[in-house]
Amino acid sequence: MTSTSANSEAILQCLKAEKEAMTALADLLKEEQAALVEGDVVRLNQTSVQKNDLVRQLADFDKLRHSHLKQQGFGEDADSTLNFVRQSPEAQSLWDSLLTLTAQAKEDNKTNGLMITRRLSQNQTALSAFQQGTTTGSLYGPDGQSSIRTTPAKGLIVR
Repeated sequence: MTSTSANSEAILQCLKAEKEAMTALADLLKEEQAALVEGDVVRLNQTSVQKNDLVRQLADFDKLRHSHLKQQGFGEDADSTLNFVRQSPEAQSLWDSLLTLTAQAKEDNKTNGLMITRRLSQNQTALSAFQQGTTTGSLYGPDGQSSIRTTPAKGLIVR
């Protein structure tokens, strides 16, 4: 096997690995969405860790692919991948699948972000409702005791 064909195979392997990682990320974003709907905080924390790992893997695969492309004389810019995949139906198919998966993951991530923003807004609204009537702005003081001060209703005698 020549160096060029070895590099071509290495680029194909990178594309396959990227597609596999992007598929896992797309699936994980669907799982994150379900956890958001269900309010499953434990599962959300787990998906967050897994998402970070997958994004890191994808970045590593991208760097590796660009390194192989450079070794084969394609350069390091975005067009270098396009120029390579145009030479092989298998590479073109992998690249098209990767782009489709990436677009879906981007859309799902955007949806999840909107859901998180909505949840945070609801939590902030609820917290603000609890804090109304307090002078300190928090439910508990530094000593751990309730800082909510209530005043008796008019007409009630407090002894």
